[in-house]
Amino acid sequence: MEKRLDWIDTAKGIGIFLVVWGHFYASDAVKIVIYGFHMPLFFFLSGYLYKQTSIGFLSFLRKTSKKLLFPFFIFQVATLLVVNGIALIGSQQLYETPVTLVTQLFFLDGEVGFNTPLWFLVVLFNVEMLFYLFARYLKKGKWLVVIAVLLLAFLLSSQVNERFAFGLHIVPLSWFFYYAGFQCKAQSVFRWQLCQRGYIITLGAVSYLYTVIYLNHSQIAGFRSNNLGNFFVFIIGALLGIFVLCLLCQKIGKSKLWGAFGRNSLFIFGTHYFCLILYAHLIKYITGDLAQATYPIWMTLGLTIIAFAGYSIFFKITRKLGIAHYFFIK
Repeated sequence: MEKRLDWIDTAKGIGIFLVVWGHFYASDAVKIVIYGFHMPLFFFLSGYLYKQTSIGFLSFLRKTSKKLLFPFFIFQVATLLVVNGIALIGSQQLYETPVTLVTQLFFLDGEVGFNTPLWFLVVLFNVEMLFYLFARYLKKGKWLVVIAVLLLAFLLSSQVNERFAFGLHIVPLSWFFYYAGFQCKAQSVFRWQLCQRGYIITLGAVSYLYTVIYLNHSQIAGFRSNNLGNFFVFIIGALLGIFVLCLLCQKIGKSKLWGAFGRNSLFIFGTHYFCLILYAHLIKYITGDLAQATYPIWMTLGLTIIAFAGYSIFFKITRKLGIAHYFFIK
């Protein structure tokens, strides 16, 4: 059991690095490769870790709310204070109107405000609650539900850039990847002898690149906006990317570096947009111009490495001071 958790921490660590890199002014070429699977990966890994439970619905609701909704609101409030504080200092007005701030705080209009990665926490909460009901109470015909969910996800995928409250428009697709992770664990897929062959990883990586670049016409997949290109090609590509990364991480096994980032991916999810504020101001100070949408790979990769070096230092300091748990740091 411990070995399994180790490689999953490694996968989460590499996954969150890719998430941050994609957000730090990455070029289109980088985004095509990263966005093709990075968010499905986290739903997949969450499903892989799901354990059948006998606790009641209300107990599961409280447990899941504490794990996901409580951090969501903590990071949201922190973001509102920081972003609006900067706006008040710079322009003497709020970042958004009070009504917009409230609706975004509670994810009521499909937007979460400046700190956009926080949508993941609410959507994962919805997915886990639905999956609990699915696994706990549905005894027969589960495959029909899976097909129905996939069909619903397909229908909703046509609503490109239409965003519903609480991220409900992407819950079916997110649930599907969660279910895929659960089934992968149940069937011990990563333990199959064929998956232990080194050439399988190479073949999977080549297939993934061919899928996202050629079959899906170099679409920069927008998971939250349902801007996926070809829906079924996206799913195939995402599963290929997940498959390759998971097999690689099983080869790596326990990693002190990536494992630390993986265990603290929640904190990184909730805070890395603050680094964007810092970088934007630094770029403007150095060049005199506003930050551009993209920069060369070496620069965006360098910015990401700098951010993660900062996270490593912050993790060590908070642990040494005994206050790490206040920041959801493990």
